[in-house]
Amino acid sequence: MAPDVIELADASWQRHDFYMRLALVVETGAKCLGSHVGAIIVRDDRVLGSGYNGTPAGYPNCTETERGCRRCALRIEQPDASLSGKLYDICLCVHAEQNAIATAARFGTAIDGAILYTTLQPCFNCLKELMQVRLRGVVFSREWQAGHPDYAWVADEYARLVDHYRSKGNLFTRLAQVDRLPAVQLDIGRPS
Repeated sequence: MAPDVIELADASWQRHDFYMRLALVVETGAKCLGSHVGAIIVRDDRVLGSGYNGTPAGYPNCTETERGCRRCALRIEQPDASLSGKLYDICLCVHAEQNAIATAARFGTAIDGAILYTTLQPCFNCLKELMQVRLRGVVFSREWQAGHPDYAWVADEYARLVDHYRSKGNLFTRLAQVDRLPAVQLDIGRPS
C-alpha cells in the first residue's frame, strides 16, 4: 500500500518536489476564476504531457473580461451563491489532469506507466480517467474534498476508488510541502 504522504525524509522526496514545482509553473497558465491547477505527466524522468485548467482551446477564457464559462461568470455576478461543488454540468473548464492527458495524446505519446504530478488532488471524475489510462501513480500537493453537502457520499466512493487504485500497486499520495516558493508568473497564452 502506498503511503498517504511522501515525507521530507523520504529518499525520493526531492525528485517528486522537482516535478511538483514544474506543475506549479504550469498552474500559472490557468485562467479559471475558481481554483488554479497545474499537472504534468512524467515517465523515466521525462515530461510527457502538461496541462492547466481552463476552457477548451479556442474558446473564451473564464476571466472577468471574456466570461467563457457561465459557471465562472456566476462567481462574479453572484459572489455569495456558494458555487463550490455545484453546477459542474455547466462548467466548460477542462481540468488540468484532463489537459495533460489530452496534450500527450495529441502528440502521440503513450502515458501508461507514468506518474501524474498535480497541484490539487484529482477530483472524482479525473481520478476515474487517470485509472483508465493506466497511470502508475498520482502525486498531489493540495487535498481535494467533495465540498457540496448534498454529495457527502462522494467521499466514500472516492475512498473506494483510491483503495482500488492502490491495491493494484499504484502510488496515490500527497507530497509533504516545505515553505512554498512563489511560482513563476508569465502569460503563456492558450494552447493551440
